[in-house]
Amino acid sequence: MIRAVFFDAGGTLLRTAEPVGRTYARLAGHYGWEAEEERLEQGFRTAWKKRTEEGARSDGTLGKEGWKKILRASVETGGPPPGFPFEEYFAEVYLHFARPEAWRCFPETEEVLGRLKKQGIRTGILSNWDPRLRQVLAGFSWAEWLDPVLISEEVGVEKPNPAIFRKAEQAGAWVKRECALIGDDPVSDQGGAEAAGWRWALVKRPEQGLGEALARLGL
Repeated sequence: MIRAVFFDAGGTLLRTAEPVGRTYARLAGHYGWEAEEERLEQGFRTAWKKRTEEGARSDGTLGKEGWKKILRASVETGGPPPGFPFEEYFAEVYLHFARPEAWRCFPETEEVLGRLKKQGIRTGILSNWDPRLRQVLAGFSWAEWLDPVLISEEVGVEKPNPAIFRKAEQAGAWVKRECALIGDDPVSDQGGAEAAGWRWALVKRPEQGLGEALARLGL
């Protein structure tokens, strides 16, 4: 019997308010660079894919320095002008994504969390993020239903490492057969849950959202 359902955050409950490349290009304009949104978007996607494949081997948990590497790779793809003040730019980008208004929840997020609450099932977060996630969640009323919230940089280990799943179990005195994870990544979410002995389901929008993920878990 499932007693606790944990969710990944980005790509599962939340998405960026605008495409990442658009944000990168818009903020670059503050420093005199009219960057091409498409090139920065492609740079981001390539850098993110590389980080996902390498996982914690590349820089430990994905904290501020990890995000700096991703942004630098994205910017280099866009061909910044000589003397571009990358450090100042990074500071602005990093703060931008700590704001709730930089994010949107998926249309079904609140309904699904409310449904689980009515069923008496605990919900939580299990995310390869950093402490900025707590600032982001503070802007969404449904986030009060999520407890515990485990963030990789705070915990010191990230998915798919089974250790972060064990910490989640300890937080509610659950055993592995009572826990499930809904995420969007086959490596960190599916792979991590399988290694930890948890049930799991993935979203793959637009075909499969949170409702379909719950159905796969029999909830």
